[in-house]
Amino acid sequence: MISIIVPALNEEETIGLCLMSIINQNINRDLYEIIVVDGHSSDRTVKIASGFADKIVTQKSAGIGGARMDGVNVSRGDVLVFTDSDTMHDMKWLEVVQRNMIGHEASTGPILFYDGNIRSDILTLWRKGYQIFHLFNFYWLIGSNMAIKRETYDKINGHSSISILDDFDISMKLFKEGDIQTRYDKDQIVYTSSRRIDNLMQYMLVFGYGHYHYHLTKNYDNLLNYPRFDEMDLGTVLNISDRFDGFGNIEKFNSIYSNLRSRLARENQ
Repeated sequence: MISIIVPALNEEETIGLCLMSIINQNINRDLYEIIVVDGHSSDRTVKIASGFADKIVTQKSAGIGGARMDGVNVSRGDVLVFTDSDTMHDMKWLEVVQRNMIGHEASTGPILFYDGNIRSDILTLWRKGYQIFHLFNFYWLIGSNMAIKRETYDKINGHSSISILDDFDISMKLFKEGDIQTRYDKDQIVYTSSRRIDNLMQYMLVFGYGHYHYHLTKNYDNLLNYPRFDEMDLGTVLNISDRFDGFGNIEKFNSIYSNLRSRLARENQ
């Protein structure tokens, strides 16, 4: 069986279409279960999801990674598939996943934008660059489109309780394990929303913030609880204000950053 795990928080506008696209897969409905992990939504998310999902559970673990892990804990499948509640799926999506799980332990594929714009086009081009890492057996499994065998998931201790880079973290765990066979399949297609990159500067800043703390500070608390973009300055992002005390440079950096943020805000109006 395939278990499809969908974390959701106040997603009443998109979760119905997401789950409908999963219901309408071209494989037998008895071959998969749909599990929605609700992060204490205050809108109609749970009510809408109840018309489609086999199970709805309330999130207990912290972060997006924790929500995905909560879904795994109540699932029955020997193949775990993860997606997002603002994502829609090609009708052959699960058929392709089934095919990829023959001879591979994990798989992913293209994430396209159904409401694309110039910013999403830039991000799509950026993500295509990830494929160069396949030469080194590193596959970045994006959270909205990943499949992994349960045995392998358990072997690498699954998701961490973080919100930023939860998908990169599990990709790193697969890479470090060394003998995991992963496949990137151009036919394993999903379509997601570009709403989170309305401000590309914000997206890239959070991306950089996550990698800074993941690789350098190793402070995973900062990958769970992080400042809002409009509350950030460079000292907050990099946690470097103490290092600049007495040098007078942090004020200059913050001024440049604030001016750039204001300029981007005007251009997006």
